[in-house]
Amino acid sequence: MWQRIQTVYFVLVIILMIAGVLLSNAEFLNTATNTSYLLDSRGVLELNEQGEAVKTIATNPCTFVFGFILFLTTFTIFNYKNRKKQMRFATINLFCIIIYIVALAVFIFYAKNKLESDISFNYPVIFSVIALIFNYLGMRGIAKDEKLVRSLDRLR
Repeated sequence: MWQRIQTVYFVLVIILMIAGVLLSNAEFLNTATNTSYLLDSRGVLELNEQGEAVKTIATNPCTFVFGFILFLTTFTIFNYKNRKKQMRFATINLFCIIIYIVALAVFIFYAKNKLESDISFNYPVIFSVIALIFNYLGMRGIAKDEKLVRSLDRLR
């Protein structure tokens, strides 16, 4: 299982998605009220003077899609004996990551408009895009394995 390169790609997808959820993706600053907000896995949080967080906007759909992505990626890794099914799950996972990216962008711009604030993106916001690329590379690795097995079947 671990000797195949696509397994490494899928593990990188899991690591990047977890890091992208645990770290803050964006910061909002309302200059009129001098209020600071932070977007992380719990939602959009208002930071008071003591640095304590108060939830303002929940991001539950993003959290649900994130959990589904982790489940699908783990299932794809351990389903290495059936390449066709593995490819199917990797394709579904690719679309789920795209949905996650779109949902995260919608929540960021919704929060920006609702809070009437300026936005600054943090570097973890691109982790899901990098995870999308690694998922695609994993799909290519599965396709190469399938092609190799079929060529060996023709030789027999």
